[in-house]
Amino acid sequence: MGRERGIPISDKTAFTPGRHTEKYNQQSLCTGTTDMKKLILLLTISASALAADDMRTPIQIALEFNRWYINQVNNDHYPISEGHEIDKYVTSSTMQKLRHAQDPRYADDEFYEADFFTKSQYIGDDWPQNVSVASYDTDPVCVSVNISFGKKKPHTVIDCMIKENDVWKIQSVVARDNN
Repeated sequence: MGRERGIPISDKTAFTPGRHTEKYNQQSLCTGTTDMKKLILLLTISASALAADDMRTPIQIALEFNRWYINQVNNDHYPISEGHEIDKYVTSSTMQKLRHAQDPRYADDEFYEADFFTKSQYIGDDWPQNVSVASYDTDPVCVSVNISFGKKKPHTVIDCMIKENDVWKIQSVVARDNN
């Protein structure tokens, strides 16, 4: 048996080039009719969309918010009344109600004994370093994310997460019995 024409791949097989069936496309620098530049652009846009913030889970956002919020308050910054960074984590209707409640004209009528997001009057000394997700549950109303603060004496709240404009945000917070 003689050797066939082509480039040997192994001792027993040989590659025989096939004939070209399509024209060479100088605009896209490839054979065929697929425009590779458009395909690469489409893949790049798709990858960017997958990495977007709105692709994060409600659990990730609740944890990120609570870590950020505890550190803000612990450093004597009050996000409800200072700036608008909190707006990316909390629904607009909830923020409107919270800002209304802090208005001095209405503060006496709508007094809260504890912080809305921590459901506590203080921040434990180990809270800023120990914010974690204890559990979560999904129902038709919201995704309930149980957030625990501290290790010495854990304190847990439940963030009700809903989608607002395709982004998961906190709608409400309730305290969980920590016995």
